[in-house]
Amino acid sequence: MLRLLKKITITFFFTLFLSLISPLIYADVNFAERPDVQLFIDQMVKKHGFKKQQLVTLFSAVKIRPQVMRHINKPLEKEPWHTYQMLFVSEWRIEHGVEFWNKYQTALREAERIYGVPASIIVATIGIETKYGQKIGEYRVIDSLSNIAFSNTKRANFFRQELVQFLLLTRDEGLDPLKVMGSYAGAIGQPQFMPSSYRNYAVNFSRSGKTDLMNNEIDVIGSIANYYQKHGWIQNAPVAVQALIIGDRYNYLLRKDQINEPLTISELTKYGVVPKHKIDQDDLKVKVIELQNHYEKEYWLGFRNFDVIKRYNSSDLYAMAVYQLSSYITSLRNRLNNG
Repeated sequence: MLRLLKKITITFFFTLFLSLISPLIYADVNFAERPDVQLFIDQMVKKHGFKKQQLVTLFSAVKIRPQVMRHINKPLEKEPWHTYQMLFVSEWRIEHGVEFWNKYQTALREAERIYGVPASIIVATIGIETKYGQKIGEYRVIDSLSNIAFSNTKRANFFRQELVQFLLLTRDEGLDPLKVMGSYAGAIGQPQFMPSSYRNYAVNFSRSGKTDLMNNEIDVIGSIANYYQKHGWIQNAPVAVQALIIGDRYNYLLRKDQINEPLTISELTKYGVVPKHKIDQDDLKVKVIELQNHYEKEYWLGFRNFDVIKRYNSSDLYAMAVYQLSSYITSLRNRLNNG
């Protein structure tokens, strides 16, 4: 017993020692001295005309952020649906979604008219991304992107391209790259656009002369609507409908590994998958979505617009949260307006 206690004590103090010296170790790391960063700098100079010394100075100021890597390796989208739903489809987000909609109803109505994207989907997206602008990120974007871009993660190349886009964005917009704040993944502003999305889909919807996704909600509304439209949003088309599984023929669909293939509703009916509510067009292609609740799974059919939401975030959980939050916000707003 004494030997075990001694071993536990040594392990505890060793762990404490590492936690205390880690910040000192990280503080001594100069990002600009890394060979892969130096190669990146040379490529930015050659391809995009940046000045080498400016980039060396910039990357010398980049800080190692272990918490960024912890988040990127274990995102919330890996949680079960019931946990994710509790976090994002909350009473607070529903009630404040109604307030946001009422406050910006003119801009939302205009965005619907121009882009064909429902106000409820735009509002829900902002609600899930940044709690209606209240939480736009606590990390320097240059730190987040650099930490992931020059790591050994599978998505390092994607984030390296986003780092390129971020540097181009800050140069184009006259922003200080050391002062732009965002998420642990480098997403920016109230809509949490990655730098490439910011450059390609942000619009000056307010007609103020300068696109501002940090502080201008009108620009945020128009930019999200533009993003969804450009990725194929179909106006007045469904997003998702809950489904029932009848009998055991669904297991045959799983065995054939067709669960991720788009099938028509009439085709799925043969496997015992039927929508809870009648859908007029049986020839629409859908995908079966499985969500894990506390004790059992629930099933949904996702239409084309569901996949469009997934272009924002590729998780089924994220797209379902946007859809459900949008539905609850609409219901509450209608009740209050009619009451």
